[in-house]
Amino acid sequence: MAFFRNSIWTALFGLSVSVGAGGGAQAEVWLCDFKAGTRFNTIPEKVLFDLRPDGTAMVMDPFLVHFEQAPKLAKFVKNTTKNLRVRWVVQDVEFQGGLATDMHFSVVHDKHKNKAFITLNLPSFDNRDSGTGTCAARK
Repeated sequence: MAFFRNSIWTALFGLSVSVGAGGGAQAEVWLCDFKAGTRFNTIPEKVLFDLRPDGTAMVMDPFLVHFEQAPKLAKFVKNTTKNLRVRWVVQDVEFQGGLATDMHFSVVHDKHKNKAFITLNLPSFDNRDSGTGTCAARK
């Protein structure tokens, strides 16, 4: 929640919601809340997906805010009546000790059960992280 209080995060969230609301009939904005499955603190508490009518999506998460990166265009988007699947990358994240790597995130949201699963892959490391949560369409 600390990231949500950040004025930059709040401003970008407001901008994304207003942009999503002004789009065509197929535009959707989803806000997901996650709980980390491990102690590494690498799973974002909140992720915002601004789905565009052309099938693309812009993604905003606390890591993008922390590392002062703009909202990212998703690498993969599949939005059906049953599931929402989105993948995106936070680039050049510097970890303790100075090693930098990209953070590859993937979310699958089951709309019928309102369950969301997030995974993180760090290509420069030999580990992954995951979490679970819920998502809600913003009106």
